[in-house]
Amino acid sequence: MGDVAKDLAAGTVGGAANLIVGHPFDTIKVKLQSQPTPAPGQLPKYAGAVDAVKQTVAAEGPRGLYKGMGAPLATVAAFNAVLFTVRGQMEALLRSEPGQALTVKQQVVAGAGAGVAVSFLACPTELIKCRLQAQSALAEAAADSGVALPKGPMDVAKHVVREAGTKGLFKGLVPTMGREVPGNAVMFGVYEATKQYLAGGQDTSNLGRGSLIVAGGLAGAAFWLSVYPTDVVKSVIQVDDYKKPRYSGSVDAFKKILAADGVKGLYKGFGPAMARSVPANAATFVAYEITRSALEQMERFMHSLVEKKLQTELATEHSLLQKKMGDVAKDLTAGTVGGAAQLIVGHPFDTIKVKLQSQPTPPPGQPPKFAGAMDAVKQTLAAEGPRGLYKGMGAPLATVAAFNALLFTVRGQMEAVLRSEPGAPLTVNQQVIAGAGAGVAVSFLACPTELIKCRLQAQSALATAVPAPATAAATATAGATTATATVAAVKYGGPVDVARHVLRSEGGMAGLFKGLLPTLAREVPGNALMFGVYEAIKQQLAGGHDTSSLGRGSLVIAGGLAGASFWGSVYPTDVVKSVIQVDDYKNPKYKGSMDAFRKILAADGVKGLYKGFGPAMARSVPANAACFLAYEVTRSALG
Repeated sequence: MGDVAKDLAAGTVGGAANLIVGHPFDTIKVKLQSQPTPAPGQLPKYAGAVDAVKQTVAAEGPRGLYKGMGAPLATVAAFNAVLFTVRGQMEALLRSEPGQALTVKQQVVAGAGAGVAVSFLACPTELIKCRLQAQSALAEAAADSGVALPKGPMDVAKHVVREAGTKGLFKGLVPTMGREVPGNAVMFGVYEATKQYLAGGQDTSNLGRGSLIVAGGLAGAAFWLSVYPTDVVKSVIQVDDYKKPRYSGSVDAFKKILAADGVKGLYKGFGPAMARSVPANAATFVAYEITRSALEQMERFMHSLVEKKLQTELATEHSLLQKKMGDVAKDLTAGTVGGAAQLIVGHPFDTIKVKLQSQPTPPPGQPPKFAGAMDAVKQTLAAEGPRGLYKGMGAPLATVAAFNALLFTVRGQMEAVLRSEPGAPLTVNQQVIAGAGAGVAVSFLACPTELIKCRLQAQSALATAVPAPATAAATATAGATTATATVAAVKYGGPVDVARHVLRSEGGMAGLFKGLLPTLAREVPGNALMFGVYEAIKQQLAGGHDTSSLGRGSLVIAGGLAGASFWGSVYPTDVVKSVIQVDDYKNPKYKGSMDAFRKILAADGVKGLYKGFGPAMARSVPANAACFLAYEVTRSALG
């Protein structure tokens, strides 16, 4: 087991010990830090730490002392693993030779580096934790503003992302770094200095658990003594309201706390913090040292036990692993090249397809925006120029490597699993299974990419759409009217703008996966059929012989027909996916995939499920032919 793995495991155990011992103290600290300054003549909500404990237990029971533990518990492994791993790697860099003990000054530098790394993980975790811990202290203010208190870590995260986007989770990053960098520098320095003092020299490996407890406890106390005011500033900023903030930043918070409460305001909750720091950090360091020592002993034992046997077996395994990794790398590279070829050839056709799919059904007596594929091309060129045909290409271009690499790599790995013996060709049925598995994998990447692409491609089609008039005739044909009503479209500046808008206004990360079900319903059967047809045609063209000797013309034919079979088999699900992904979030026309399917049928009949089918089929043959040809040629060149 490498040093990184040992630091990861030992850091995780140490972090869990710290959390179990210290969280109740931390809850009281945050409650005292975040309670608002009372009006003149009024008493604060909590008279002190003991009073905060009493009120918390009385109002919420003992569980109230562990409120907000979910966020740090979920990230305790990552947080302490990063802390101790970065510190361990910096120790390795600072050593003049392997195995040499570090000086106290070098431990200070290593601790500061670890503090920088963990700040970016600590900030969102601390924000969620503080908001939950401070609920009771802020309950009255929340009631006055009519804001509902969050119910748990995920609720806090969703609320923050909805109010301020992903960057809202990093509110208070500056004071977090102002706490973690100097705090960890001092903590690791004091820890090493105390260990060396107790050991009477630099070799501290023989210290007992009692000495480690003393060193860890003093190190924790040193952390909080050195940086406590920055922790107070961090807490008040992180529980501050996003819409009506009291503080414009860290310096402003510092000044206002001093003005309102004096220097003592910067030490609110200091008692519980210090009471927590000694036992919690003692538990952290003892758990870390014991776990790391046990892992090293286990490693030495296992190494001596199996050294001779492994020399032979590892050589064989290494050879097999190199071959497997080589195949994956070839599939990744060839899939990327194939995907780029497909995108360059096919995107203009795809743009026209989406415009036709997403244009609303016109009111009775009015013509649709686009009379057909050629009309859509003409209008797009007239309004936006040739670049309009490539609108929305940014998102798939950014992910083309990942998408096709994933598609062909998963398919390649499934082929390896399905083969009766290494190198044996697959049957058509096995290719169908491999394609279906690849379809499942790529759906989760395709869905957000397609959503962003469709929004950009459909902008001009939706730009002039207005709600259908609510006349008596319209009411009589409720299904059709509902399907044709369209809200005014949002004007997007590009792929990143679409992603930001969805994250901010359409349900956060879940909004990017709108239309996942029809995406799966397109990708799974579509890829199953496409790879099956591709293999069947190759075998037919090869006359039952080895298909590896087929020429490029044969590969173009097989790839083109395979692409046509994809779209011929699943096109209605693509129409459903497109209309759901461009649907308005606040006033949706469709409740889900089945509702969209029914309303399209009611409004336009079966032909509504084949809007844009011509451009899709015109695209499928050359685009997929280019994709498969580029893949096969690249894969062959790589060996």
